[in-house]
Amino acid sequence: MPSDNFAAVTTALTLAAVGVANTVMTPSEAFVTVQGQRAQAPAQLMKAAAPQASAREALGSKGLMAYGMAFGVAAAAARPRRTRKVARKAEGKIAVAEKSAAQMTVSYLKEIPRTIVEPALLKQLLDATPKEQWEDPPEDSYLYTLKMYAETYGPGKATKMGWFDFFYMNVNRPVADNFPVQQGFPTMEDQMAMGQRFRSISEGRIPLYIPGPSGFFNTGAWIQWRGAEPFAGDLVQSPVTDSYLGKGFIDNMAFYREGLKPWQRGLEIGVAHGYFLVGPFISLGPLRNTPEAATVGLLCGCAIVGLVSAGGLLFGSTIKPTQFDQKGEQPGAGFQSMINWHAVGGVGGAAFAHTLITVFGS
Repeated sequence: MPSDNFAAVTTALTLAAVGVANTVMTPSEAFVTVQGQRAQAPAQLMKAAAPQASAREALGSKGLMAYGMAFGVAAAAARPRRTRKVARKAEGKIAVAEKSAAQMTVSYLKEIPRTIVEPALLKQLLDATPKEQWEDPPEDSYLYTLKMYAETYGPGKATKMGWFDFFYMNVNRPVADNFPVQQGFPTMEDQMAMGQRFRSISEGRIPLYIPGPSGFFNTGAWIQWRGAEPFAGDLVQSPVTDSYLGKGFIDNMAFYREGLKPWQRGLEIGVAHGYFLVGPFISLGPLRNTPEAATVGLLCGCAIVGLVSAGGLLFGSTIKPTQFDQKGEQPGAGFQSMINWHAVGGVGGAAFAHTLITVFGS
């Protein structure tokens, strides 16, 4: 129940109760019966009736009517204010509904789920685009991407979205802060900034952010993550695999380093694998707290090196890769030689780690 209605009802009940009390407390002649005869009440009863008479004078009909009239005037003055407040609320809801309806007049936006674009971003996209371009947006606008999505996915169309399409839409999705102008058309500077950003994103470049103590910071650099072919997922570039440091680190690995013979590659790779495979079994194995922990770690490391070497030999005998072959050798001979020396280096690396642990370990 609204507050003004509650006050009116409770006040009416209060006035009724006061009226009944006023009637009940009206003084009358008091009589007592003594042996069947009526006699006037003694003076004590008349004194008891005196407070009731004074209460009647305090709550007379004139005071009751004055109180009711005052409350009625106050209630009548307060009701239009609440009515105006309710009217303003209703007008606000109608305005929001009209704005949402205006946005939903675009045919391809009716079936766009919220997981693809947030309502706030959609509103800013529409505000930043002339209304006559809503149905046919320019290709450098994110509305064009949404239109392509609506024409590909939805009821009666494709129901399963490809991972690359989802990745592409999330990477290219702008943020709400990129639209500083909320009403009207953007200024020339805003249009140039947004156009440059959309052009960069459409070309497969994204800004480089670095993590910090309170979030991520924009370095001002851009990452060219997309390769020459836009729809080839294996050409996606990253700072780890395509940066100068990343390429330098990978090129210096024994498998890719220039000028090494197959046996040198296999020996170096095997020593590294055998040396690091012993530690997890010694520190985390079920016998880690026993004197036999180092021996068990050595045996487990050698077993893994043997399994990997057997798989490499099987791969070399069936696929026969030729990147390590010398002139005049059979296909896959260089790879087979690298795997054989990998087994030797793996056992040697594990034995060297076992020796260090038993001699210098606690």
